[in-house]
Amino acid sequence: MIHFYKRMIKKSERKMADQKKVILKKTGVKKDIIKIQFFESLNKRLQHTYLAASIGKCFKNNFYKIILDMTNINEPSYPFIATIIEATAKARTKSGDVKIINISDEAKHVLLSFNIYTYLTKG
Repeated sequence: MIHFYKRMIKKSERKMADQKKVILKKTGVKKDIIKIQFFESLNKRLQHTYLAASIGKCFKNNFYKIILDMTNINEPSYPFIATIIEATAKARTKSGDVKIINISDEAKHVLLSFNIYTYLTKG
């Protein structure tokens, strides 16, 4: 699992995999789907950074079908949610998609209460 991830990233970005914060794993019959899973609950301020880096690596390597495992993300930040929205829009332009699995009730509530107007006008 981590081996695949390390091949996808630059040397300077291996810290994320080495610290076992997030893994990317090929899945699906054709191995054309990437599952992103966080090893542990991350600091809320860092969530979107790790997610954006992971999704960026998927796109750089032409993987546009992504499964985001939310097992260890109990309270997604607004930038994290915005990253999911942006990634989904880009993936769909390439006949892909981003799907969320294993989402807690708390995380689901945060997603449902996300307000784009508040996010965009926040200073």
